[in-house]
Amino acid sequence: MAVMNCKMCGAPLFVMDGMRTRECTNCKTLQTVPMTISNENLDLVNRANSFRQSGDYDKAAKIYKELLTREQDPDLYWGLVLCRYGVQYVDDPASGRKIPDCHNPQYQSILADDNYLRATEIATTEQYELISEEARIIAAIQKRHLQEVNAREADEARMLTDGSDRFPGEEPGDSAFSAASDEEAGSVSLLPAVLGKRKLVDPEMAEADRILARGLLDTRSLNNLANRYEKMAAARPKPGDSKEVRAALEERRVECLEKARECRYRSANMLLEANGNAESMLNASNTFAQLEYYKDSKQLMLNCMDRALDKTRRIQDRLTSATVQDRRLLADLSVRYKELIEEEVPESVPEEIRKMLNRSKREFSIRANECDYLIALIDMENSKDPEILRTAEDTFRNLGKFRDASKRMDEAHKKSMSAAYERAEQAMKWAYEPEQFEEAAMLFEELGEYRDCVLQASVCRKKAVRKEMKHISNRRWHLIVAAVAVTIVLIVALLVWIQPELPVWIGVFLGVGYLWKRILEVL
Repeated sequence: MAVMNCKMCGAPLFVMDGMRTRECTNCKTLQTVPMTISNENLDLVNRANSFRQSGDYDKAAKIYKELLTREQDPDLYWGLVLCRYGVQYVDDPASGRKIPDCHNPQYQSILADDNYLRATEIATTEQYELISEEARIIAAIQKRHLQEVNAREADEARMLTDGSDRFPGEEPGDSAFSAASDEEAGSVSLLPAVLGKRKLVDPEMAEADRILARGLLDTRSLNNLANRYEKMAAARPKPGDSKEVRAALEERRVECLEKARECRYRSANMLLEANGNAESMLNASNTFAQLEYYKDSKQLMLNCMDRALDKTRRIQDRLTSATVQDRRLLADLSVRYKELIEEEVPESVPEEIRKMLNRSKREFSIRANECDYLIALIDMENSKDPEILRTAEDTFRNLGKFRDASKRMDEAHKKSMSAAYERAEQAMKWAYEPEQFEEAAMLFEELGEYRDCVLQASVCRKKAVRKEMKHISNRRWHLIVAAVAVTIVLIVALLVWIQPELPVWIGVFLGVGYLWKRILEVL
């Protein structure tokens, strides 16, 4: 059991090992707790919470960052978020509970914050629910503060028409004012299935529309909502449905797919604004790629890919510490750039976008070459497999005059030959059977006149012949011993049990003689 301070009121909070959330007995607030708590980390967590509650956010953030270098924990990432937005918890007169108060509202929404996205990504289900709910409340405070600031600078009518109270990437009509006015006017999504002359409300779609209209959704919630719209779009008419019902279902299908695309678009935009790591940028580019030419998805996809490449190309300074994940990201980027080179832009695409894509194909080729170049460098520095090194050599050869590819090709060739020689040496060292010596000889022969490969191949062949002759000699002696044993057994059997007469003895000696004749022929 560990004792830590409550994030809201500072009272002692008793936490058992394995707990992910804990309710404070003093303020009755349910909150997340660190997954792994040591005595040293516990003191630092309590100090960080004390600094944040007293308004010293810089000191608290410094401690949270130090703890994150030791262990990745959603509670620590959430602590960084609270520090950045200056969140303190105050008493709510109405409910008597602690509610967040944002002292440092930012222009960027908390739902697009990189630390918040990381916290929700690694959080458990119960932690995710608590963190996301708190983030929505703080985002609402942010938006209200932004609207108040804009209201002092211009009249409300201009704000609602030009969208100056929106977060970056938010569309007109997504603000809290617009959502409220729509709900007050009773503007809910209707299922266009017509029964007679009457339209019926689709409760599931109306609920999804209300969630989307709130505008306080993170990437995970937007993707879930997109899945919900796509599931509704998959509904098919039943046998016997009228033409009106079929037409209405088709109309709803189109509407749901459009809203699903909008949810995916907003989710990818949040990732782009957060400007996280290379993997996050690649995920956003994948989402924009699925949207194809929806709004400006193509341009945003290219932006995400460029950012991912910028973040990954730094790996050239630390090739020996490159991971499989880095190589996979580069391989995915290379494939995507090559697909863009070969992609035929449809005539239905706006002229400006079509010209931009056609004009950028040379640039795509350069970036694809850069990805292949970095992949080959990673393989050359970190692999000892001759096949992988030969692949890297072929990659440098195909790159031609790109950067120092010709120089790297020679280096990769030397490493591949050295690795192949070591593999042949290991094969000869561990060989025992003639077939294994033959395989080792073939490995040396594949290297031609490299080092002493010809001599080593000859040695392996001779060892294989000697091993084969030894096996043959052993087989001969085994046959002789077996023949002698069979002869003795037959004679003893005849003497003891059969007591044969002369004709039987003659038959036995003829049989034994024929057996020995066959054995000698084999030998």
